[in-house]
Amino acid sequence: MRFNRRDFLLGTVAVAGLPLTPIGRAAAQTQAPGTTPKRGGDLIYLDAERTTSFQLTGSSFWQTSAVINHLLDRLVFKDPDTLELKPWIASSWSIDPTGTVYDFVIRRGVTYSDGTALDLASVKRNLEWQANGEKEKGIPRNSWFPQIASVTTDDARHAVTVTLTKPNAPFLHTLTSVKAGLVSNATIDASRETQAIVTNLIGSGPFVAKSEIPGKETVLVRRKGYAWAPATAKNQGEAYVDSITIIPVEEDSVRLGALKSGQGHALRYVQPSEEKALVKAGYQVVGVRSPGTVNFLEVRFGAPFVDDINVRRAILHGIDRQEVITKLYTDNWKVATSVLAPGTLGYKDLSAKFAFDAAKSNGFLDAAGWTERGTDGIRRKDGKKLEINIYVDVYDNTSKQLYQLIQWQLKNIGLQLNIKETDYSSYPTVSSDPSVGLRRNGWPSEDPYTLTVSYLSTLSDRFRLKGEDKKLEQLLADHVTAVDPERRAELLGELQDYLIDNVYAIPLLEDSQVFVLRPNVRGFGQTRSYPWFYSTWLDA
Repeated sequence: MRFNRRDFLLGTVAVAGLPLTPIGRAAAQTQAPGTTPKRGGDLIYLDAERTTSFQLTGSSFWQTSAVINHLLDRLVFKDPDTLELKPWIASSWSIDPTGTVYDFVIRRGVTYSDGTALDLASVKRNLEWQANGEKEKGIPRNSWFPQIASVTTDDARHAVTVTLTKPNAPFLHTLTSVKAGLVSNATIDASRETQAIVTNLIGSGPFVAKSEIPGKETVLVRRKGYAWAPATAKNQGEAYVDSITIIPVEEDSVRLGALKSGQGHALRYVQPSEEKALVKAGYQVVGVRSPGTVNFLEVRFGAPFVDDINVRRAILHGIDRQEVITKLYTDNWKVATSVLAPGTLGYKDLSAKFAFDAAKSNGFLDAAGWTERGTDGIRRKDGKKLEINIYVDVYDNTSKQLYQLIQWQLKNIGLQLNIKETDYSSYPTVSSDPSVGLRRNGWPSEDPYTLTVSYLSTLSDRFRLKGEDKKLEQLLADHVTAVDPERRAELLGELQDYLIDNVYAIPLLEDSQVFVLRPNVRGFGQTRSYPWFYSTWLDA
């Protein structure tokens, strides 16, 4: 079914609901037992956010990666059910004892959608491109990629050998990421501006980008002859649906109204209050929680008052996370118990370190000298109000009400949380303003390396510590080169302790993606929380 975008402007739906049982942390399949998939049909997926640049090595926005996920195959597959690393374009691999030499045997017979071979030379070029970028064209390197000393090929074994400059424990996990997807020479040869257009992203995946109206619609069509899915995928041939049309619909009520009126088959993000009523009406509500970092507030040093650890400790203990879940969310959402989510390498339950305790918070603020209170209940010192700025997270449709409840909780201890709002295009800039003391982070990632990418001073430095905390710098770096998994898990445990003990991160909730599907959608799946419609089919 095709439709005019004007249709979205005509309807609004608001249905009350209550909590429901979560469907699962990793995979959520909706295919009924004993049914046979049918080929054909045009699936319409309504996302909550607009896509951005599709230039692969620099792409990072969730909604853009969700599209790329259907177009590009990777060397290694992370099975969403078991979270194990499985063969994909690399049929097997081995790692030498030093953790610096990776040998990949490459699957034969794979082609890109432009007809060119995904051969040894192509894999070699992709790996070098990801690691180095192309400075002369303004192509950035993939910030997740390790430094590579060399990439060589062996025709006899049909293998590619990668030698790293130093051990990099996350490397295999990095190769499962959307950003590490394999593309043809035509894509790599193109200019940065050309690469940013989705129809120029030429991969070997089960779908091909047919057209795009920026900010309005992206159309993917089934790749004919696709026959190299990961062995654990439910489907082993061509995709079942003829096409996927991805349409951004930013307003929750309009997006849900379109789905209920039959103008869409699936959507991402619905207000938690809607969930139970949708299930009762026969819709499928799929809650996906994946490993990675939880949703937490990162401290932005240099902003007013957050440099004082007692102020940070007051915030840490001043948030009642269980009240947040009870009042705003459903069982598809869980209280965070650390900076990392369960199932992530090195995860440890640190919830006791940041349990809600208003008395403790008040004690910290008294110790910091914030002993006076104005008529509004907010503490004051030296004529200044204790207030901290935050912007509503435009990438989370529940963040405004979340922040409002936290604002109320913190006001009870005498701290004013100033909630500001902006749009998608301005958020990255305004939320990084020096006056902003807190900003939400959280990412369903293939590896805890996301903490290093976010906070190491030579990478993103999102705490704005400028490398001054040498212990943090060491913890962020050391786990990356720890080849032994047990030793790496220990280091990641130390890192989590350090982030909480110093209140650099204030955990809130486990990261959740919630999808709603019409009753006739079968075989819905996900990889790393991104929707994966490869095995999806439409039952009438």
